[in-house]
Amino acid sequence: MNSPSFAGKRVLLLQGPVGPFFWNLAKDLRRKGAEVFKYNFNAGDWLFYPRCARSFKGNLAQWPAELESFMRAQQIDVVLLFGDCRPVHACVRGLAQELGCVLGVFEEGYLRPDYVTFEPVGVNGNSVFAQSLAPWLVQQAMRPPYKNAEQVSAPATTQAVGNSFWHAAMWGMLYFFAAWLGQWCWNNALHHRRMTVLDAPWWWLSFGRKAWYKLKERGAEQRLCQDKRRQFFLVPLQVYNDAQITVHSDFDSVCNFSDYVMRSFAKALASEQSEGVPAGGASISEAILVFKHHPMDRGHRNYGDVLRRLTQRYGLHGKVMYIHDQHLPSLLKAARGVVVVNSTVGLSALGHGAPVKVCGTALYDIPGLTFQGRLRQFWHFAQQAVPDSQELQRFKHALVRRTQLNGSFYRKLANTQWACGVALEGQMAERLWPQDIPEAGRSLRLLPAVNDEIPAQPDTDARHYPLGEHPLMANSAVVARKSGI
Repeated sequence: MNSPSFAGKRVLLLQGPVGPFFWNLAKDLRRKGAEVFKYNFNAGDWLFYPRCARSFKGNLAQWPAELESFMRAQQIDVVLLFGDCRPVHACVRGLAQELGCVLGVFEEGYLRPDYVTFEPVGVNGNSVFAQSLAPWLVQQAMRPPYKNAEQVSAPATTQAVGNSFWHAAMWGMLYFFAAWLGQWCWNNALHHRRMTVLDAPWWWLSFGRKAWYKLKERGAEQRLCQDKRRQFFLVPLQVYNDAQITVHSDFDSVCNFSDYVMRSFAKALASEQSEGVPAGGASISEAILVFKHHPMDRGHRNYGDVLRRLTQRYGLHGKVMYIHDQHLPSLLKAARGVVVVNSTVGLSALGHGAPVKVCGTALYDIPGLTFQGRLRQFWHFAQQAVPDSQELQRFKHALVRRTQLNGSFYRKLANTQWACGVALEGQMAERLWPQDIPEAGRSLRLLPAVNDEIPAQPDTDARHYPLGEHPLMANSAVVARKSGI
């Protein structure tokens, strides 16, 4: 059986992460026999991919026709991009399906900081992994529990990435400065964020606020983790313009989400005062809400006034805290529960044993891991939603195998053969062209039992898969990784 490979494939790269990741990935793809094409959309893209690339400088309405014409003319087999909800990427999924191309999407890692995400078709709310969890859950429920957690650990050794913040910051500053310089030659309105040096003061403000909050909120972490241990609900806020809010949730904004949480908590408190603690529940009379600001949003937004007004509106004086830069793992360990829209903080919370209520669409929002009732019920019954440790290990195992790549977009791993600096090891091709399609009527299997032997399936590595028929979630535990990416 031949391993899936990029050999002979015609690959189109669209917008990638800031920095040279896509430039180096193209080298890896060409080394495996692929022919690589690239589109740049601004001078920042050009800075990190200066040669052998096409430039699109039109408006967004013209882009789908341009892209379709190019893909047809070049007979593109694979489209790779970063972030499937960006304006220039919004049309790609439907177009790829129409033309029978395979679509691969990169995104920041679900399990940070040592992983990046790579999935076919889409990520986050568009992830096929999330859409195919139900058969896996049924199959797992019929399996006896593993004797120890080591049996369901990640299948490969994971290298620690280390601190990549300053690498990402450096690439980001170069990217946006170049884009600003080239604004008279490119259409910067195509980008999903403003591309101007006028935003620089907000970044400096972020550094200033970090120092200010360190002084202003001194002792807050100690108070929460000791005096209020198991008596506070943590509400991590997300970046104001994150696609997880704007696309993959029913909330209009972070403020809208905050209003929803406070209103629910106030109703639960009022219900307890008038009717008593629900049977089987725990009192929340001494509990408080702790809203934590997202560190990447520190310079751009401040929700202090909004939260004060909401506190007054719902009569929650003394019941609400607003914090910024406390140590998140310590807070997660001490929290009575965690309320998120769909942030990856939810996964971290589960790892620390904290009950989690998801208010949006999240990969990990499944029975056995998160609270499945209404938010109003969560306040009193959070203690009954402690995540099952073995279910969590199984889930993370499947998540790594199916969606994650060890590494960072911004800092290369120390020991890897790949120019892009991420440990690819054949996993990209394996996910885009899975070979072991399950037989008709057989349950889809995300995660094999320990030492399972899967019978070899016929080689199905065709040039194209219609996305609606792509066998994405078939088991691939024994697919060889000797070739491909």
